[in-house]
Amino acid sequence: MSGKSKKLSNAFSTGSGGSHFEAHVQSSFVALLLSCGYAPCLPCWPISEIKLQGKVKDFDTDDLIVFVENQESKESRKLLGQIKHSISFTEGNSTLGEVIQAAWNDFNNPKIFTKGKDVICLITGPLSATDARNVVWLLDQARHTKSVEEFLAHVNQANFSPSKSAEKLGVIRFHLKAANNGVDVTDNVLYEFLNNFYLLGYDLGKEVGVVLSLLHSHIAQFNHKYPQWVWSRVVDIVQTWNQDAGTITQDKMPEDLIEAFKLPAVSHIPTDLTTPEIEATAIDWNQHHHATVLALANLIGGWDENNPDDVKVLESLSGEGYSSWVVKVREILNQPNSPLTLKNGIWKVASRVDLWHNLGPRIFDQNLDVLKDSVVTVFREKNPSFELPVDERYAASVHGKDLAFSPTIRKSLADSIAILGSYPDALLKASLGKAEATAVLAIREIFADADWKLWGSLNQLLPTLAEAAPGEFLVVVETALNQSPCPFDDLFAQEGTGVTGSNYLTGLLWALENLAWAEDYLVRTCALLGELACHDPGGNWANRPSNSISTILLPWFPQTAASVEKRKVTVQTLVNESPDIAWKLLVSLLPNQHQTTSGSHKPTWRQFIPTDWEDGVTKGEYREQVSFYAELAVNLASQHIDKLAELIDHFDDLPNTAFDQLLQVLSSKDIISRSEDEVLRLWERLSRFVQKHRRYSDAKWALKEELLSQIEAVGDKLAPSNPFNKYQYLFSHNDFDLYDDDGDDWREQERKLEERRQNAIREILDTGGLSAVVSFAQEVEHSGHVGHSLGGIADKSIDVSLLPDLLSEDKSKLAYFVGSYIWSRHHLQGWEWAESLDRTTWSVQQVANFLSCLRFCSETWQRVPDWLGENENMYWTKTNANPYQAKDDLEFAIKKLLGCGRPLAAIDCLFRMKYEKERLDVNLCVQALMDALSTSEPSKSMDAHHMVEISKTLQDDPKTPQKDLFKVEWAYLRLLDRYHKAEPKLLEHRLASEPEFFCEVIRLIYRSKKATEDEKDEVSEEQKAFASNAWRLLHHWGKPPGTQSDGSFDENSFIAWVERVKEICTESGHLEVAMLTAGEVLIHCPPDKNGLWINKEVANVLNAKDSDGLRRGFSTGTYNSRGVHWVDPSGKPEKELAAQYKKKAEDVENAGFHRFAVTLRAIAEGYEKESAWVIDRHKEEFPEE
Repeated sequence: MSGKSKKLSNAFSTGSGGSHFEAHVQSSFVALLLSCGYAPCLPCWPISEIKLQGKVKDFDTDDLIVFVENQESKESRKLLGQIKHSISFTEGNSTLGEVIQAAWNDFNNPKIFTKGKDVICLITGPLSATDARNVVWLLDQARHTKSVEEFLAHVNQANFSPSKSAEKLGVIRFHLKAANNGVDVTDNVLYEFLNNFYLLGYDLGKEVGVVLSLLHSHIAQFNHKYPQWVWSRVVDIVQTWNQDAGTITQDKMPEDLIEAFKLPAVSHIPTDLTTPEIEATAIDWNQHHHATVLALANLIGGWDENNPDDVKVLESLSGEGYSSWVVKVREILNQPNSPLTLKNGIWKVASRVDLWHNLGPRIFDQNLDVLKDSVVTVFREKNPSFELPVDERYAASVHGKDLAFSPTIRKSLADSIAILGSYPDALLKASLGKAEATAVLAIREIFADADWKLWGSLNQLLPTLAEAAPGEFLVVVETALNQSPCPFDDLFAQEGTGVTGSNYLTGLLWALENLAWAEDYLVRTCALLGELACHDPGGNWANRPSNSISTILLPWFPQTAASVEKRKVTVQTLVNESPDIAWKLLVSLLPNQHQTTSGSHKPTWRQFIPTDWEDGVTKGEYREQVSFYAELAVNLASQHIDKLAELIDHFDDLPNTAFDQLLQVLSSKDIISRSEDEVLRLWERLSRFVQKHRRYSDAKWALKEELLSQIEAVGDKLAPSNPFNKYQYLFSHNDFDLYDDDGDDWREQERKLEERRQNAIREILDTGGLSAVVSFAQEVEHSGHVGHSLGGIADKSIDVSLLPDLLSEDKSKLAYFVGSYIWSRHHLQGWEWAESLDRTTWSVQQVANFLSCLRFCSETWQRVPDWLGENENMYWTKTNANPYQAKDDLEFAIKKLLGCGRPLAAIDCLFRMKYEKERLDVNLCVQALMDALSTSEPSKSMDAHHMVEISKTLQDDPKTPQKDLFKVEWAYLRLLDRYHKAEPKLLEHRLASEPEFFCEVIRLIYRSKKATEDEKDEVSEEQKAFASNAWRLLHHWGKPPGTQSDGSFDENSFIAWVERVKEICTESGHLEVAMLTAGEVLIHCPPDKNGLWINKEVANVLNAKDSDGLRRGFSTGTYNSRGVHWVDPSGKPEKELAAQYKKKAEDVENAGFHRFAVTLRAIAEGYEKESAWVIDRHKEEFPEE
């Protein structure tokens, strides 16, 4: 098996086309997961999880890992998917070689792949007819024949097999040989590999396609009205998770998606209702003797009677003490079909709008005044969590930083003020205009002089508050934008990342999206969003003001009920007030920029969306909008070179009138008369655009030659005559984009490209001399390419001119230029050229820099002491130390790198040696790892992986001194975890075998109960770091005391360990916490040899009278061992766990351990309560099911 492995890939860095296709394929599997569908090539078992970018979990076939599970046997299987939009089965196709290499690595890795059960899939877009026919036939034959002999006979039988099948089998053999370190694989291994390898064709990533149609049909079984929206939402989520190499399970999906995939509930009439029965008379709540009480309860909407601040609000509104008022509310609660509910002290009112209209006449001006004062009081409270650092706010409750009023009353009062503003006419006994005025005043007073903390505190409620008084809400937003400092600037600065991060502006964006549905508010709302976008510094969250504007005005799926004319006015207003934001908006509104959308936020209480509203637009409306936006974009760009350059890339997206308009602008006298330097970018963009479309002329998106000729004619008018400008594009783009055609022989393509580059450099050299080439290198994007090409045509005179002067450059374009020049000259001329250079006038640093530009190998190292003498460390400090350039003697280089303070480079070299299965020197490994802890050397993304692998080598080497391994494991404890597939073996063994060490770790974390107040000194940062490491060690510890080096369990050692810990910790004052911690790890104890599920000696210790701490720890460890899990609304998993622990309790009680049985029954009871809570919670959230 080869040790080669393709690099960890990120779909967002490999080109938009491929990543677009990849995201859609991944999304198709997520859609199957959500809809309880089945994965191809695997048994028809439910999909349990989907891993994106599996390289971080050591999969080489890493774009998609799909896990399925048999619900009865719990057997699991997986599909390893590699996604390539285009590929061809030829020997010269490097992409295919990469795919086969990855598949071969996984196929031979039993830790991640089970042959005959798991499958490896190459998922592609359209294949050539030859590949589609022959390769698929080969794979089918491999699975449908009984032996390799029959398979090969079928392949070689001309009248039976397709014409190219033998050739394509040879291609697969070729790439498997390359993957297997150049060693041919046997026929049996080839046959076995093909049996596990699948080729799937998906026509996704386009507007139409068979697979997309099937997915829409699949989704429509759950959501028949908006399958396209659901699909686009799935794609959006996958693209977000893909960036973080996330793992998708059904429970981790957003609630709206989970809801979208719920089957409509089918209800059957209960048997006791099948006989005629007199219906109960519906209650007219307005005639109830406590109607006024219910009206006031509805005015509030909901509250938590366990919260004293909520109770004060109730007392203020009701005008009486809560204890007497709630008696009347409880009486209503017990009426049939009561609109009130009570759960765990939380009251809620259902059907609030119906009650609002029915009981409205019972609300008077005084009630509204008290409501307004209460609302202002509640919503003026600032969230105490803002007193914490950004990365600790997620744990605000732990720090006691909670809002005074409950979430229930806050949401309910926000709804109250929105209902008040939306349905004022229902309050017949209130003064004329009182309801509307109350809502307006409430919003005005809530946001008076509001700082960022208040806006952030109200984030989740802003969409509702905006509906209370839309006009006033827009006023307070505009006022805030005009403040100095602007509170939204501070809110943008609070944006966090990762699991614990938050975005405190989503509520404001959703509020404005709500109001944009109304034609009266569209222009004003979008103008404010544009101004807000001007304040946006950018961030990781997708919710941004500019995205909200694009979503609202999307030509094919507008999120506003405003007319097309009003939308045009809105965009023109943005052009006038926020031109930079408007430009980005116009580009985003061009055709083909947004092909999916999840829509905008929609109002809850205001009737802004007409009842007959239908999503989408007519073809005429769409053409009218995109033509207007495109022409406006051309007008806006006409005087700006940078905007014109950007618009050129969208030539193929422009409607006819805008296309012609842009051609006219580019060929106008104003543009053509500008300097060559000024219009260079336009010419480069035009040339690149034409080249791209001609290269892929068969693609559906490619423009016709007639149009390309028109664009080319304009480009010719702008073409530079100065070679300095004419050839910059050759050195400013990726090589692939500069290839002449899409042939398979990439080496020939590279040769041709290098020839073009050398000719370009030769022409610059001829017209402007070497100084022009040097200036050219500083101007282009890739100065190294210039140096490389110059090295291919240079002579002695150029050597003298460049060297040694440019060797003094450091980390600049000229440094890369001269470095590539030296590499090229040495590659072509060898050491004879390097040694022929006259170095007599060179400084020592220049000599060191020269050597560092050469290959990192023994030939270079041998010359370092001769050329640098006692200054040879200058080379080792400077060299890039690429271990993959060296053929041997890396140990020599490692010692040198460590000697000059470069432990990270040394670790890279050690990893290369491990990769090549060379013997590693233990002492060098230890030194490199320990030196790396305090190095100032710049780190790289793979450093952590390399460190873990070197640590594992030390763990596996019996020659590693225990004291050194202890230091390494302690230092790298944070990396030795499940994520990195590593563990601190020595530390865990010492915890399990040395009670003194366990007690020492306990003392690092916890204070002694015997410590006096005077002894509780301030903790230093170093002590905090030690305590943090100790905590991490104990809470990931999984080997119970008594576990031996060979994994066996010794009862006597266990008993002795517990007794010694009790003795030491009783003396130090840490007994209670030590027993709790030890109890947690006892859940990992092995079963007894006589059949009891736990070792009897362990059970005996846990059963002892003085082992309450151990038993409580065992209970805690049991609950914590479940980890993060999907919550089944039926409560079935919890019921099963309860039954399991009841059985365990019965078993240990029968074995004589009754105290331990009490703990196990308590665990079972806990799971039973959790099951009941889950069921009740689900019924509360989904009462209609």
